[in-house]
Amino acid sequence: MVKKLILLSMVIFSGLLFGQNIELVKKIVQQINQTKDFKIITVPYSYFMDQSEVTDNGIKLKGFYKNGKLRKMEHFVGLSAWNIVTEYFFSDNGELAFIYSKKYQTLDENGYLKNPKLLSESRYYYEKDKLIKSVEKSDNDEKTDYLKESENLINHLKNYQD
Repeated sequence: MVKKLILLSMVIFSGLLFGQNIELVKKIVQQINQTKDFKIITVPYSYFMDQSEVTDNGIKLKGFYKNGKLRKMEHFVGLSAWNIVTEYFFSDNGELAFIYSKKYQTLDENGYLKNPKLLSESRYYYEKDKLIKSVEKSDNDEKTDYLKESENLINHLKNYQD
């Protein structure tokens, strides 16, 4: 009986801590989204073409900097039948905190869609560069290692600025 109570207490306590971590991430994202006067660095499609990263409808990367620190990235990838838009949010100490990704269908059997259709939407919560929660409404997309992808995109921002 005592073991069951201890186990139950541990489960409840870890759930409370987990919830607090998610709330902290939400506050970071809210703070970033309310920030004004970012210095924005835009990496154009031509840069990615020079890196042999080519898509049908382009690639664009934006880095949002405040006080010299990268706080947010927006990454657009335009493929033949859909677009993928991913936002990366970083904590004050530069760690990945949150990712929000959407995939839109832009083409069907009748041609390009006037209003792209949302196919999937995903949210990923991180703490100390570890995934702590994911919420996905997807069309069975292949899994992306967003931590690795964020590092790759940060390198593109640095290389483009040099």
